[in-house]
Amino acid sequence: MENNEKGKFMSIVKRYGYYALAFVLILGITLSVVFTSTKKSNTKTDIPTDTQPIVFGLPISSPSVLKWYSDTELMYNETLKQWESHKGIDLISTNPDNLDVLAVLDGVVASVETNYEYGTCITINHTDGFVSKYYSLADDISVQATDKVSKGSKIGTISQSGANESKVGNHLHFELYKDNQKVDPANYLSLENK
Repeated sequence: MENNEKGKFMSIVKRYGYYALAFVLILGITLSVVFTSTKKSNTKTDIPTDTQPIVFGLPISSPSVLKWYSDTELMYNETLKQWESHKGIDLISTNPDNLDVLAVLDGVVASVETNYEYGTCITINHTDGFVSKYYSLADDISVQATDKVSKGSKIGTISQSGANESKVGNHLHFELYKDNQKVDPANYLSLENK
């Protein structure tokens, strides 16, 4: 009887042995891939990043806020005689002898444009998805597209070139974007008269 059982076992092994062997091989390969990828993901292969916080400079050396950012409450635009959201900050200089507009961070000038509504505008791309826009500038622009700028370097001068806020007088309309979304610049700038 022992021979009969041994014969049955050998018959099963011959018939299904290839399947069992294939299963063991596939299991072994799968486990080695899983353990190898886990080991690799635990090793430090990332490029080191700068962990220093981003510190923004001011777009004007001694600013005073005329109009704050507001995306929830409407603000009255005296020039256009209408209520509207104001997704930027309007700044004037408290020093009438210094109307320089400054880059708030290191970056690359993306564009210098002029249109009737906003006047002359400079757009600068920065790291970490930040973009700054400076509106209502005079024609004496200090930069052009593709120029690299440093934080605090002069890029233009305050004026009233934007027709949609012309009754405000000489001022800077400043906007800040993070990952293509407008954000409140007051959350990033050290403006003392909040």
